Amino acid sequence: MELKVHDTIKNQTSKFAIQELDYYLNKLLGMKVIENTEADLTLEVVYQADANDHFTLSLNKGKGKLTANSDVALLIGIYRLFSELGVVYTRPGRENEYLPELSYQTWQNLALELDETASYKHRGVCIEGADSFENVRDFIAWLPKIGMNSFFIQFENPYSFFKRWYEHEFNPYSPKEPFNNEIAQKMSDQIDQELTLRGLVHHRVGHGWTGEVLGYSSKYGWESGLTLPPEKKPYVAQLNGKRELFETAPILTSLDFANPEVGEIMVEKIVDYAKKRPDVDYLHVWLSDARNNICECEKCQQELVADQYIRILNLLDERLSAEGLSTKICFLLYHELLFAPQKEKLKDPKRFTLMFAPITRTFEMSYADVDYEHGIPAPKPYVRNQITLPNSLEENLAYLFEWQKSFAGDSFVYDYPLGRAHYGDLGYMKISRVIYRDIQYLSKLHLNGYISCQELRAGFPHNFPNYVMGQMLWNKEQTYEVLKERYFKALYGEKWASVVAYLEKLSSYSSCDHFNAIGDRADHELAARYAVAANLAEEFVSVIEEALPQVVGMQNQNWRKLAYHREYVVKLADALHLLANGQTRAAQNKWRDVLNFIRNNEQAFQAELDVYRVIEVAKNYAGFKL
Repeated sequence: MELKVHDTIKNQTSKFAIQELDYYLNKLLGMKVIENTEADLTLEVVYQADANDHFTLSLNKGKGKLTANSDVALLIGIYRLFSELGVVYTRPGRENEYLPELSYQTWQNLALELDETASYKHRGVCIEGADSFENVRDFIAWLPKIGMNSFFIQFENPYSFFKRWYEHEFNPYSPKEPFNNEIAQKMSDQIDQELTLRGLVHHRVGHGWTGEVLGYSSKYGWESGLTLPPEKKPYVAQLNGKRELFETAPILTSLDFANPEVGEIMVEKIVDYAKKRPDVDYLHVWLSDARNNICECEKCQQELVADQYIRILNLLDERLSAEGLSTKICFLLYHELLFAPQKEKLKDPKRFTLMFAPITRTFEMSYADVDYEHGIPAPKPYVRNQITLPNSLEENLAYLFEWQKSFAGDSFVYDYPLGRAHYGDLGYMKISRVIYRDIQYLSKLHLNGYISCQELRAGFPHNFPNYVMGQMLWNKEQTYEVLKERYFKALYGEKWASVVAYLEKLSSYSSCDHFNAIGDRADHELAARYAVAANLAEEFVSVIEEALPQVVGMQNQNWRKLAYHREYVVKLADALHLLANGQTRAAQNKWRDVLNFIRNNEQAFQAELDVYRVIEVAKNYAGFKL
């Protein structure tokens, strides 16, 4: 049984799309794809720059045409075809896909008309945490399957994120593996190939340009313990009368933007990078990754850092244009840059994309919950090196709205639901609903998309938050309950509803904010809720024991992951109960049990839980010690 396909595009992505078509047709229907101009199915791309991804698929008795307006939209169209046939892409990795049992007759009788345009232009994820090459590769492969089109690699390459995994930082149970610059670069080159193969939109760098001005490569991320050479001191922000690396880390160090050499060097570095990397679609130009370290010299004190930032961006635009480069530049609303400029404006808005990054926001509520008529305060006045970042959505949005008065161009939110807050949601259901409601509301905030700054290993016990994210960014009119049933029925089989009820209870008795350092560490009401969560997990063991013998394959593996998660919840909820009850020493002892448990089991559940990151967040935010 064959399907004749005519590829009119003949590029890497179209060839890959045919391979994917062949894979799923073979798995589901025992069919084989052959290329032939006398086609049953024709693939076509009519390119539209800067348009939201769109495809049309028309099939009658298994014959027809798929037309898209971008390479990644073509691939998304292939995956949507198989979604209509019942495939559910539950997690990264082919082994985690739900494939229904179908017959060849299904294809012969198939009549399907799809005409879909993505609700949002920007639909992606930014790498965080500790990752193996396979983690990154599999996650990238998953993105178009759930409707996403973008991937963001922070820094020059993913060195920092690979290093954490291969050197097994924070996990003495796993010996260090061979790792160096050469290995990291080889992996990075392979990741770039995976992006190109799928036609994914490529975002790059971000923080690190301030360090580049001082001679430090951005590839090393948050490296510290360094000493600034004397000849570089005039470039560094003056703080308390001194010019040094901030906390000995180049990435945290702000610069003296009143020094004209600083902007010139930075722009030269960025233009040189853009010339070498034409494959990067959106180059992120951010300042330092620290706050309250803005230069206090006499000239700098005369204006906001945002005004200095805009002048550098305008100079960058001029130099990129002179080089004939069309690279888009993402600029950042974050830390001091939340405070909008008072004097300067971007001269060529089409070059730039605004990125709103409310890193300290609450995830106990959604953008949809804000009282926009009465609840948005006036932005706070800027006080140099004395800012406090807001937790409330209302105050965060006040800064966004102020920026939007002077910039009405392309924009998206750079959000963090799976960067820290998800560890506090023991069932991952509260965070899923917040993501759903946030994305529904983005267009009302005049934001054209969402990039999630997150761990890639955020599937503990399931990947529903990312699934919801991708599905809603593709089509924001979808119903939460429909998404939930489709996903969890595929993941767990017939008893899916009992699992969801349990997970939703766990979420209701836990707190995204508490684990993320929002609110007092001692909270007796929350302590009582953590005790209930531990009891819920204790009692759920009988449901797991009954279900496991009744499921096979992928679903059996997901019940096993749920069993491991249940033990984790018991231990972590006990520790959080004691912490919130003010019993710090007893809480730390319980946390040692959690550490031992997740470290010892990491290799078995590596793709689901980022042990490095949960430990880092627990010690830096939740209140535990390493």
